[in-house]
This record gives sequence, C-alpha cells and structure tokens, in this order.
Amino acid sequence: MSVMHGPPVEVRKNPKSTTWYNATILDINGENIRVGFEDQIWLAREVPAFSVRRCPQENASDDFDPEVDEVVEVSVAASEANPSGWSLGKVKTIKNSFYFIGFVGTLKGNQDLIVERNALRRLSNEPPIEAENLERRLVTVEPELHAWIRSPDSPGCLSHVQNKARLLLCGCTEVSATEPNALPEVLLIGDERAVSLGEKLLRFIHFKHQLEMQKFHDQREQLMERLQEQQAWYSERHEEVFTVEQAIVGKIIGKKGDNIKMIREKYAVDVYITPPTDNGKATTVTVSGNSSEECKKAKEAMEYITAKIPIEGAAVGWILGRGYQNIQDIAKKSELHYARFDDKSATLEICGLKSQVEDAKMLISAHREYLTCYQHMDEEQHLIQASFEELEGAKGRQGKGKSKGKETDGGKGEKGARGKDKDGGKGDKGDKGDSHKGGGKGDKGGGGYKGRDDDDDDWEAEEKGKGKGRGKGEGRGKGEGRGRGRKGGGKEK
Repeated sequence: MSVMHGPPVEVRKNPKSTTWYNATILDINGENIRVGFEDQIWLAREVPAFSVRRCPQENASDDFDPEVDEVVEVSVAASEANPSGWSLGKVKTIKNSFYFIGFVGTLKGNQDLIVERNALRRLSNEPPIEAENLERRLVTVEPELHAWIRSPDSPGCLSHVQNKARLLLCGCTEVSATEPNALPEVLLIGDERAVSLGEKLLRFIHFKHQLEMQKFHDQREQLMERLQEQQAWYSERHEEVFTVEQAIVGKIIGKKGDNIKMIREKYAVDVYITPPTDNGKATTVTVSGNSSEECKKAKEAMEYITAKIPIEGAAVGWILGRGYQNIQDIAKKSELHYARFDDKSATLEICGLKSQVEDAKMLISAHREYLTCYQHMDEEQHLIQASFEELEGAKGRQGKGKSKGKETDGGKGEKGARGKDKDGGKGDKGDKGDSHKGGGKGDKGGGGYKGRDDDDDDWEAEEKGKGKGRGKGEGRGKGEGRGRGRKGGGKEK
C-alpha cells in the first residue's frame, strides 16, 4: 500500500495536556490514529483517537481581538525536543501591538511570552475525533482511468476530495513499483456522510470528467465549497425550530404519518408541526429532546429548504444538458425533492433536505467549473483544424504551375488561328500530360500569326510558327510538361 497523508490535525500527549502539537494523519487503525510530525522531530506514532482533533477552519479568527485576562491559545514554535503547536495561555497585559501571555495548565511555570496578534487564536472548539463513527470504504477505479490515477496529476484531485468532503483520508492504495499487477483503488476514511459525499465527488465528478480530460492534462479546478461546521447545543432540554413550505409538510409527515413516527423513534425527540393556514405562509416545525445532537439530526431529516442558483447564459445549456438530462441526473444523485429552471430570471431552483441541497450545489458547482476546460479544448481543436487547412492550401498553391496552354496539364493545344505573319497559331494542350512529365502531342496548328495571348498571371499560352507554316503548340505545367503540335496547315505569305 502506498504512503498516504491526510489533513493536518492537532495532537496532545495525554488528556490533561494543554498543548496541541501540529501533525498529519498517516493512517487509522481501529481506535488509534497514526500521525506524523514536521521534520520528524518526533517519529511517527499511533495515538488514541480522542487525543487527535481537526485544525480550526481558516479565517475563523479574523475578527478576534483578545483582551486582558482572556484565555487564548498561543502559537509555540518548534524546538529540538517538540514540534510546533498551540498552548493554553492568558493575556496579562497589552502594550501597543504586543501581548504579554502567561501559560496556564501544564505549562504554567514556563516563562511568559511576548507575541503579536497573529500568534494568538480563540480557544479551539473542535472536538476530538470519535473512532467508532469512522468508516472505511474502497472505491474502484475504472480501467480507462488507471493511467491517470497512477500519474502525478491524480493526488491533486484526491486531496481536493479529501478537503471538501472533510475526510480523514483519501488516497490511492496501489504502488506500481512494488505491486505492478494490483488494481488501483481509492481508500476513503471518515464519518458516513463524509465518505458518501467523497464517493459522489469521485464517481460523478472527477472520474466522469477525467475520462475526457486526461487527454489534455489540464489542471483541475476546485469543485466544492467547504462544509459548514456543526454546532453543538449543550443543555438538559434542547430545541430546534425551522419553517417549511406548506406543500412540503405532507412529505415530512409521510404516508399515514410513518415518516414522522420513524423520526420520533429513531432520534428520541418530540416533533410538533403547526397546522396549515389559508394564507399560504410557511409552516413551523419544532423539534425537542434531551440531546442537542439528536435534535439536530432530526431537524436535518425534515428541514426542506429551497435554493436559487443564478446561471449565466453561456452556461445554461452546459448545466441543464440536452433535454435537461444533466440537472435531472444531479437531482437524482442528490435525492432532491425537485429541480426546475426559470427561463425569465435564468435561475435554477432546487428543493430538498439541507444536506441534499448542499450536495446538489456542490455537484452543480463542480460540473460548471469544467465548462471552461471544454471550451479550451474546442478552441484548441479549431486551431489544429485551421492549421491543417492552411497546410492543404499551401500544398495546392505549390501544385500550380505555368503552362503555355490554358490548362496545368500539358494536353492538346487549341487549333491556331490563321495569321498573316510568320508565327504559327496557338497549340492545343498536350493530350494526357501531367504537370510533371509533360503532355502529349498538340492538335494541328493553324496559320501563322504574330502575337501572344495571356489568360491571367498564372497561366500563359504562346504559339510560334516556323518555316512553311509549321505550327508548334506547347503546354507547360509546373513540371515542364510540353505538347508538340502537328504540322501546320497554313502557308507563309
């Protein structure tokens, strides 16, 4: 199996430690997670899953303005003994743009630090990873994509899937150098939703488009937006309230109330739906229970939302597909309630559970980003075709030549007209002559005349009479083709 690297995480030495060290997930083995550290300050090791947490999302602390006595996390640089990380600290004083930080917890006795604002962050609310909720899934790779999945181009796509689906691991399991006959597969590790979304991204977006894109080796565009973090509610009695359109209430309740009964039993919650009104206003749904997590899950299983996605004119056909096939496929794969397009506002309206709408928006966004690549492919194809046409035109011009008859080939010359001077008439083009080897004999020359006839710049005809009315007709192409006229019939005057 090849060496894979998951997203960056933070690791603590023990449950009482107040310092989280920067690390990277290497693999997951049951209840333990194998992690590696920067510059191998610490050797790779397996640690309990509860000692590992995700890094806070980027830009989460842009408006963070710590005050005196506020508890924060302070960046700790790497040393010979420890990798870099974040430790618990307290703001003692602030002078100008510098913060005087005193460590708390296990590092309380250490010397205070003086740092700038960018070395501080809020207390991380990322929970430790729960190994029992993780799932491992192998995704097969189609034979046509084996070359691509082995190429240096594929890790970028796999990393993209890993980040956007918030997977703990996403990588190819095959190493061609040591296992040349093994079939490549993609290993996904994460919670059930992350793994399912990751597989959708692989199968319906990356694998689908890579079948076309691998010939051009274009850079892949980012496909999705980051999933929103779930917020936890901690209290004895928790409640979730949301509204839905009246037309959706029947779908929430289900036939004979089966769906809402299943939700109540599965999540151990109470669900109350306000009666519908005649004014058509949205209906309020209230979910209550002892667990904030179960209330939130019940809400996600019932909350149907509507999203409107504006589509620019050039992308309408690409997004919808012929006969609306593309958007129907996306709606089916995302399990949407409906998806419809408004021509007047050029807006795509989708409706479904929040997770289904988010999945559909990600699939639509990813599909839209490939439009530019296909346009570039078309432009390149047109340029190549234009080059072929230009070469064909140049070849045709080289085939043209000068001939002393009317045609390129030396064929029979036309019969020369009688004239009063000593020169013969025009010869017909030579019979069966080509532009390289010369033509056959010309037809009978006419009476002599003095002169020359030019049809155009590329073609010339010239006849000369000799002696007693002998006519000599010549037809020349590029290849020096000649047609010799028969004896002229005229007499010298």
